[in-house]
Amino acid sequence: MHKGLTNNIQLNWLRTFEAAARQLSFTLAAEELNMSQSAVSQQIQLLEHHLAQKLFVRANRAIQLSDAGRAFLPLVQDSMTLLNTGAAQIFSPVNVSVVEVNVNESFGVLWLAAHMAKFHAIYPQVAVRQLGTNWESDFERSTTELEIRYGLGDWPGFETHPLITPNLRPYCSAENAKRLRSPEDLACLPLLEVIGAKQGWDTWLNQVGLSELLDLPRHYTDSHASAASMAANGFGICLMYDEMMQEGVLAQQLVAPFMESIETKGNYYLCYRKGLPLSAASTVFCDWLLSESFVGPQ
Repeated sequence: MHKGLTNNIQLNWLRTFEAAARQLSFTLAAEELNMSQSAVSQQIQLLEHHLAQKLFVRANRAIQLSDAGRAFLPLVQDSMTLLNTGAAQIFSPVNVSVVEVNVNESFGVLWLAAHMAKFHAIYPQVAVRQLGTNWESDFERSTTELEIRYGLGDWPGFETHPLITPNLRPYCSAENAKRLRSPEDLACLPLLEVIGAKQGWDTWLNQVGLSELLDLPRHYTDSHASAASMAANGFGICLMYDEMMQEGVLAQQLVAPFMESIETKGNYYLCYRKGLPLSAASTVFCDWLLSESFVGPQ
């Protein structure tokens, strides 16, 4: 690239381009970056003007990367990763250390496992020791600084931060999805229900006007991870949080046959005790986790 092209490129232009290119949506990029859609569009236009190249092809309210944009994206992503990693290693007060986290097993399997490589790339000196939990009775025995719990977020004495958007929709294997032309076709598949979930199939079926299917037989499991695993192996259909199905091995094996979703009261929360200072390692893990989550700090 000509030297003049890299002079005076603003970092926020590149950050905005990376988000829009990854999401293929100015709207989703705006939500992720906490910006207005017009601000995203303006920053993309400024970058395109600076480079004298169109980075996106716009048509019928959709965007696609141009050839130049497709070639530019991995360069921008690699540069941002290098910058984040280098800055963390130079400026972070964290030395070789271990973070212990009590993690809800479903969140650990379906979300955290798919993201840990990103954390390690930035903080290779910090080891994370995950201790699995599932039920509220496990909370009382916790001795770790950090916890990731499932529930309503109303635990006395704890700071809580929601980690996902609490919307559930049906997911099943691609093969089973071929059998489902409409929600009425759910009668041909076992419904997988998660014990302890705040809302489930009754709520979803009532919302889509299929109360006549409420008597369909259910198969019960005690975690979303187990339900997702059974569905991925071709047994039945489960209700799953969309953001748990974005990355990871199981996510690659499941599809959402219907767009209808329900908003739930339950969520996964990052928790730590009020009034107690966190260690440096726990602090960087908290900051990273909230930056990676779809909801972010409240």
